[in-house]
Order: sequence, then structure tokens, then C-alpha cells
Amino acid sequence: MLGGVRLQVTYTHEKTCFAYLSSKYSTNNEQAQSIQVIFKDRQLLLWVVYSNSVSEGHLACNPIHGRLLGLDEGTEVFVSPYGDVKVLDQLYIDTDSPDDQEILEHNAELLQLRILDQLRLVVSGQKCVVWISVSLPIIFTPKQTGLLVNQSRIIVKVDAFNMLHHNSAPALNTSNIAKEKENRFNNIGIINQGMLRPYLNPPKRLYLRALPIDSDGKRNLIHPYTVFMHEDLLEAKYKNSTIILATMRNIPSIIQDTDVEAGHREINDLCVEIVPVNNIVFRSLCHEVYNRYIPTVLIPKSLNSIINIENGMRMYLTIIGDNIEQPDHVDIVTYSEQSQKEDDIIEKFKKCVIDSTHSGKKLLINHDMLKQNLQICNGFLQFKLKPERIKYTLLNSESFRQCTVSAKCLSDTDFEFPKVSSSSFEYDCKNYCRGLKCTEELVQKVVSHLFFEIHREATFKDVSEIKSNVLVTGLNGTGKSALCHIVQKDLTVWSHILHCRSLRSRKDIPEALGRAILMCQERSPSVLICDDIDSLVPPNLEGSSPQDIAYYQRLAVVIKHLLQSCTGVVVLLTATSVNELHPTLRQFGGKPLFTAHFAIPELQQEERVELFKHLINNKLREQFSVEEDDFTRLGAATAGFSIREITDHLNKKIFQAVKKKKSHPSEPMPRLMESAIASEEKNNAFDIWDSVGGMEGVKQELTECIFWPLMYPALFPSQSCGILLYGAPGTGKSHIGSSLARLHNMSLVVVKGPELLSKYIGQSEKAVRDVFDKADMKRPCILFFDEFDSLAPKRGHDSTGVTDRVVNQLLARLDGAEGGARGPVLAATSRPDLIDPALLRPGRLQRHIYCAPPDQNDRFEVLKTLSKNVVIEEDVDLQQLAEATEGYSPADLKSLLVTAQLGSLEKQLLSGVEKDLQSVVVRKTDIQSALLETKPSLSNEQRVFYDMIYKRFRGEKLTADQKLMSRQLEKQRVTLA
Repeated sequence: MLGGVRLQVTYTHEKTCFAYLSSKYSTNNEQAQSIQVIFKDRQLLLWVVYSNSVSEGHLACNPIHGRLLGLDEGTEVFVSPYGDVKVLDQLYIDTDSPDDQEILEHNAELLQLRILDQLRLVVSGQKCVVWISVSLPIIFTPKQTGLLVNQSRIIVKVDAFNMLHHNSAPALNTSNIAKEKENRFNNIGIINQGMLRPYLNPPKRLYLRALPIDSDGKRNLIHPYTVFMHEDLLEAKYKNSTIILATMRNIPSIIQDTDVEAGHREINDLCVEIVPVNNIVFRSLCHEVYNRYIPTVLIPKSLNSIINIENGMRMYLTIIGDNIEQPDHVDIVTYSEQSQKEDDIIEKFKKCVIDSTHSGKKLLINHDMLKQNLQICNGFLQFKLKPERIKYTLLNSESFRQCTVSAKCLSDTDFEFPKVSSSSFEYDCKNYCRGLKCTEELVQKVVSHLFFEIHREATFKDVSEIKSNVLVTGLNGTGKSALCHIVQKDLTVWSHILHCRSLRSRKDIPEALGRAILMCQERSPSVLICDDIDSLVPPNLEGSSPQDIAYYQRLAVVIKHLLQSCTGVVVLLTATSVNELHPTLRQFGGKPLFTAHFAIPELQQEERVELFKHLINNKLREQFSVEEDDFTRLGAATAGFSIREITDHLNKKIFQAVKKKKSHPSEPMPRLMESAIASEEKNNAFDIWDSVGGMEGVKQELTECIFWPLMYPALFPSQSCGILLYGAPGTGKSHIGSSLARLHNMSLVVVKGPELLSKYIGQSEKAVRDVFDKADMKRPCILFFDEFDSLAPKRGHDSTGVTDRVVNQLLARLDGAEGGARGPVLAATSRPDLIDPALLRPGRLQRHIYCAPPDQNDRFEVLKTLSKNVVIEEDVDLQQLAEATEGYSPADLKSLLVTAQLGSLEKQLLSGVEKDLQSVVVRKTDIQSALLETKPSLSNEQRVFYDMIYKRFRGEKLTADQKLMSRQLEKQRVTLA
């Protein structure tokens, strides 16, 4: 080993207080010897054992003993031999707790026998640990320094415990304990001593996190150079001092070209006064709970206006005490737009010092620092101290006896003033509505979880490898980005928002993410907000090439690893839903990316009203008349809307009001919303069934099932209902769905049966879940399934099992453990006998409505409805046409009129009269010609077939012809089988 060697600390499972080195470092083939370990500003003495099992370049020790000494794994230390150690005849030890002391007293003999196997070298004040048994380590503190031998006697010190409890036990005589003379850094050699000279007596420094506060803390501050710090961070010798001074310096960022550092000046040995505070004052100043593992210095508003520090900046303070050199001369330089006399400036300065330094106080000034002091001048001023080596000083009324003062008044155009500290937020917090109850509750939950994880990680560092990140989900337009901004405003730690949508399809996604994490780690503890994390990696890669699938898989693994391993940084993620994340990002096994999940709730009626009151500001109220009832009507009209949809709805209302104001300039202040009477007249004039002719029974049943629960919510506990529309092809089932889409205050989600089926395993069930989730987020919403028999056939007839799983998923969402559908569900089919019977039971599609072929009156109503879009000559009798179209479905009647219209157009084109289709007049001859060309789409046999199916579905008796057809169908099935 010679003079010394630099090693790296590693942990071993040996239950001793020995250090272990490789045998290659043994100079004279020693088996063991005493060494000194130097790291940072500390010196430790250890007994080292040379072993071949320890790798070269490492110093191995027990983890419990190592943490007691401050030797963390991976720490680089300087190791050299140490020889000035005496042999101890007696060793007096002191335990940390009465319980440990009692254990040692009862096991004194066992301790005497086993201590040499675990401990040889003891140092006064350097903690040791001995294992009484395999699972019972005892920590104690020796009172002497030296080597233990077989004749050494171990004595447990009991004075402090007995004196604390006023016991009558005899005090132990420790007068023979020699006072240890502290000999530091002995026997390190001349060369090593020269190498270590800069590190032998470093000044006392505190490495802290800067946290600007919105106030000055105290109103009686005599100078702005004041910072607040918790009293636990200061040594006991400083707590009783009248003034604690320290020089402050910022640690520069390793990211030099970032915009975050723009506008923040470098702080170099700025002298400040430290004011120690307790837990209560600390929390009242910064609204943050004190944690001793997160050392923080609070920067008042008056000081931050001078040095412009941002939240989370790393600082180190060097305590210098109160012994400061006095200047010989103070030069005052003022910069003001007003002309001032130099003598007045000097008199005001002296008066300010005398008034501020009563009762033993002193005024702290820094050399060449620009600041404002309205007691001296109206602009900015600088102090220049002489001699120039003095960078700071303390002044009082006695200082002017040996210090001269001069002043120089300059114009404000002669100096470039510092930039005002601007907010790091990229938005205006006043634009957000903070009165929404659900949003405020969600913000409180997220912020409390983030603070809990910050304090947990700081307190139990390296204990748990799982980070408790937070995921917030919500559909587009529900306010995820706004929620991130609100959370960022409520956080007291430094935070950064990374807009992941702007990184989509870029090749440097890991570099950009790593850069953002590095920015947060420089200001740790901090919060990284990844907005729209689901946009970085697509969740579904169906049809992609193997190269793209492998690329996105690797990218997802890299993103997850980066967000899991960022020490000191808590991550807040936002996404559309958990299912929109890549499988690697959302898997919960192993090390999950997030452990807390919050969903943005739907806005209730009161919250929508509150949001409209926030959006309709005073500027709109000055131009338009707004009544209190208008907010209630707007809230009722936007049921189920997201925040973006509510904003778009209000913009449309404003646009309509502006158009009305321009068209009626004489009206002084038009209404932003139409009056309730005018709105009611429009609603009465609108008929949703206007485009549906006939089918009166069907329309009445749909009105009772769908609209009555919405109109009378007190009478109906649930708005969900399942309806099955069945009937022959062309009877208007799909047309009813298109009519429901005309509702202005209700959404409609239409699903064409087979479009949900996929060849990939699990995707069909996922499509069903997504459809129901989409309808749930758009409430009130009607979910309409067309051609339902192709989506949900009877189970057991599909060899692939896809439709069976789809039926199971439909059963679970319609009325299952997930709570069932929360709105009307319509299903249309022409073959109800092919649908799985479980879907037709009560609680699911319980209401079965038959769309019968139209009779003569219904055909007349259908023709009247269709003739609204066709110009028909007056001599055409629609009643007579209805009689002549027996067996025609509504679709056949529409085809009849279209054929007649095309025939009339053809005649007009042949006659040389070119007119558009809207001016074509359908005559009686055109109708008769169309009757010859157009026949019913269903034959008599097909009508009998469908009628037989529907009667069997309803449980009615069949006719003779239908029974015969049923037997023939059974024979065909047997033959095919």
C-alpha cells in the first residue's frame, strides 16, 4: 500500500466491523493492520483484513457499519496505513438507547468473548456495531481510541441513563479515562499530504435547494440580504449567535443552452444573513412541510428581486460568522430619472443606517450589487466598497467614525437595468376556472400524491425501487393540459411540462425525454409532467411492418426505463385512457410505470353552470344582455359535453349574437341567449319524427322508452333501457336511427354490426368496450347497433370463438359487474331468431318492438312524407297510389318515387328542356310507368318466411303454410348437417 491508494467502497455480508482489502495491497504480506480512510472532510480509522475474495480497487465493509460511518456504496475514498495506535486495557462504551444498554448489561460476558472476532480498532466517538447473535446487532460509541487485545476489559457506561431517571445506582468512575487528543490525518506521507492539502480543512458549506417565497417573511428586515433556513440545518454553536452570515453561490447548470437559464444571473459570493426558523414558521413561509432530507433555503421576495433565483436552483452557503472587515470608504452610485443632490443622498444613507441599526443591529451591504431603496433614492443604487478586496460589510452608526462616504448621481439612461423576474409558466393562471368542485378535488388528490412521493423518496432513499408516478386519463377536450397547468401552479417544487405530442414521429424522443429529466434532476426534488404520453408510442400496431413493431417496442422500453429510474423526480402522466398506452407502458407487473391512476370526471349541472359564469366575462356582459336563467339553460343544454365542447358551444352562441347585433343595430343590447319563450316555440316546431311516415306505434314506444326518462328524471331511477327493433328488410329500422341523430341535445353513436369484428385476438372485445366507453363519455347518448344479428349470434356456432367472446363482452357491458349501460341502447335486426337469447332477457334488450310492413294508411303517410322532397303534380292521388302498392315496403315506395322522378327527367331532357332535378315535376303517367318497373323487394314466400320467424320469436301460433315451411327448413338443416 505504501503511502496510500484510492479505492471504491463496496458492501459485504460479513458481520464484523473490519474492512477487507485485496491481498495485493499488503506491502509486507501482513494479514491485518490499522488504516485510515479519508473522504470529503472526514477521517476514519479501521482495522483491515487482507483477503483474496475482495476484488482489486475496492474496500469492502459491512453495510450496517458502513452506513453508520457514512460510507455509502460506491463512495471513493483515500486509504493509507496508520500506525500511531496504543493498546487499551479498558474500553468504556456508551449505547445510543436504554434498550441497547440493557441488552449489553445482560450479555456482558458474551460480549467480552465475541468482541475480538468482530472489532479490533476503536476510535473515540466513532460508532461501532457488534452482533450478540446472528439477528441482534447492537450499536455503541467507544470513549477511547486504541487496539483491543485479549486482556482488554469492556465496561458499559451507565451514568447518563441513571442520572436521567434519578436512580440511586452508583455512578461509574470514569476519571481515569484519558482525554483523547485528536490526531487527524497522521502517517499519510509527504506526497499524499501535499495532494490532500486543499481538502484537509474545507470551510463549512451547506448545499441547499433554493425556494423563492411570495413575501419577505418579516416586516422588520433592515436589509434585503436575508434568507430563512430551518434551525436543524445549523450547528448548535451558530444558533445562539446574534447574526449568522454566509456567502451564497449558485451551482451552474450543466445544460448551458437551455431557455430556462435565460434571465438568471450568476451568484458569486453574495453575503446574506441567515435567519433560523422552526417547523411552524417554515410552513407558514413556503406552505411546505419541512423535511430534513430535503435541505431548503427560503429566498424572500425582496432578495429575489435583486438576484432573480428560480425555484429549485442548487445553492451552497459557506458560513463565515460575524467577523467582517470594515471598509475605509463607501461610494454610493444612484440611477434615477429625477435629479438629486449628492449631499442629500449621503444624508439619507446615514439616516437610513442609523434608523435601522438600533438595539445592536447592523446593516449588511454587498459590493457592486444593484438594488432599490426608496429611503435613499427613487431609482436604483449601488454600493462600492474600498479597499476593493472587501466584497461585503456590516455598518452601524459607529462605522461612520472611521469610514467616509461619497455619492455620485447618474441618470437612469446610463445603466442597463436588470430584467424583472418573469413567471416560468407558459400560461396565465387567471384563465382557468378554479370553481369546479370535481376539478379541485382531483387537483388536491394529484398534488397530495406527488408531495407524498417526493417526501417518501427523500426520506427512504434507495429503499424501494418502485416509483409512485401518477397517471391522469380523460378523453380529448376534457381538460388534461389545463389540469397539468393548475397542478403546476399549486406545486411548491420545481416542475416542467413536456408536451409529448410535439415529439411524435421524431427520432430523438429518448434524447428529448432524457434532457427534460436532467433538467428536473438538477432542481430535485421536482415534478416532470408528461402531457399526452400516449402520443409517443401507438398502442395498436396492427398491419405494421416487423421493423416498426420492433422499433416501437424498444422505444416503449426506453421510455419506461427513463421514467422509472429518474431519482429525485416524480412523474405526472396524462393520456386518453389506459388502453391507449402501449402494452409495455401500462403493464403493472415488475416495476410499473405508474401506481396511481385518476380519471377526469364528467361535469355535473352545477359545474357546467359555474364554467359558463367563468367564460362569460365582463367584456361579454358589456356588449350583450345576460340573465341568471341563461346560465342554467346553457348548463342543461350541454349535458355530457366536455370542456372543449362547452367552449365551442358558447362560441357559437356568441357568433349568433354578434350576427343578430349587426342585423339589428338599433337594438341597444341584444340577448346573448334567446328568450325561453322563443326557444320553446322552436322546440315545439321541431318534430324528430317528421321524416318518418307511419309507424305510429313504433314511434310511441320509442318516445316512452327514450325520451320520458330524460323529461321526467324523478319518475325514472335510471335512463338506461335496451330496445330491439326487428322487422323485414326495408321497413325503416335504420331510418329510425338516422332520425334520432337529429336531436340537438343528445348524441348518437351508430355501430354497423360487422365493423367491430377483427381477426386479431382480443381486438373485437376491445372495440365493444371502446364503443360503450365512447357512449358513456358523451352522455346523454343513444347507442345504436345496426345489423345486430351479425355481431351477436348464438354462442357455440362459431369455430373461431370470436363472436362468443363478443357476446360475453356485450352481456358484461349491458348488465354486468361493470354497472351496465348508462343510456339507451338500440339494436336493429331482421333476424331476431339468430341473436343469442341471453341478450334478449330483462335488464338487457328487454323491449322488443316490431316494425311491421305498412298497411294502406301507413303507406299513405309514407308517401306524404316522401312527397315533401319531390314535386308531384296535383292530379296524382296518393291515397289511390297507396292502394295500388300492396306489399310495398317504405324502401320500395321511396324507390318508386325516385324511378318516377328519373323518368320525368328523361322525358324533359329528350324534349330539349334542360332543367335541374329540383324542378322536375312527377306526373301521373310517370307514376304508372314506375309501377310497371318497380316491384316489391320481398316476394310472398319471403313475407311468409319472415312472418313465420317473427311469430315463433313472439311465441305465437303458426298458420298451416308457415308450419309447412318450418318443416321444410328443418329438413334442409338436417341435410346440410
